[in-house]
Amino acid sequence: MILILIQNEIEKIAKRKRTYISFVLITILIPFIVAAINNGGTTLEKSIYGQLSDSFFFTGSLLNGYLATYIIIAVLINQMPFLSTIVASDIFSGEYSRSTFRIYLTRPISRSQVLISKVFVVLSYTSLLMAFFFFYSLLVSTIWLGTGELAVFHKGILFLSSDVVLFRFFIAFFIANSVMLTISLLCLLISTMTKNSITPIIITISIVFIGTAITYIPIELFKKVNPFLFTGYINSFLKAFHDPIPWVHIQSMTITCLTWSTLFIWLSFFFFNKKDITE
Repeated sequence: MILILIQNEIEKIAKRKRTYISFVLITILIPFIVAAINNGGTTLEKSIYGQLSDSFFFTGSLLNGYLATYIIIAVLINQMPFLSTIVASDIFSGEYSRSTFRIYLTRPISRSQVLISKVFVVLSYTSLLMAFFFFYSLLVSTIWLGTGELAVFHKGILFLSSDVVLFRFFIAFFIANSVMLTISLLCLLISTMTKNSITPIIITISIVFIGTAITYIPIELFKKVNPFLFTGYINSFLKAFHDPIPWVHIQSMTITCLTWSTLFIWLSFFFFNKKDITE
């Protein structure tokens, strides 16, 4: 029964135009950014080398597909919460507004089964979107600019050899995807409580904004609270490019996101089971 419900949910979101908005935006935007990076390559290299160029002579170019991908992800990662919640925001509220639950839940299926199928679809959609964002950026950038060492800032300039860069991007994807899954589940939770598809996105983005502000405001109380907030890990994908990789931080991020995700799913069950679908 669960498999049938999942298939049904996939068919429903596949028919909605909003499902493809994020993918279309990423598909169009990434080549433009790569072209801009390629065009401004000299200025970018000067900003990376800084004053070192006055004392040392460098051969070759730092500008390659790996660096372009790193920049693209760093610039756009804070926009991904909005794109990743497009489906989650409508998956319950859309059913409420169209009154389809009145017919849907008269079948011999439980609300828990319906919610499980919707949670599965939201998690799958978010993971697919994040994978497309990361690896489409990597594909376009490396085809356009080639490969090579990746130069990042960590205790100065850190050069990562091309042999380990792909592994680092996979770790970065895991970190970023973990946070986005938690954000999508938060949006799904809010969707179980409202008939308006816009409200879950607005509330979710507002929470992310407040959480991000807590991360950057240098107040002692916020510093103590931040490790327990999933919003404090949005930019933690950068840790994947540190040397050595801070596994303790990644473990903390995983536990925090898993805890919040579990809470959001449990609350979604609670509110959905209590919801009066005849309203």
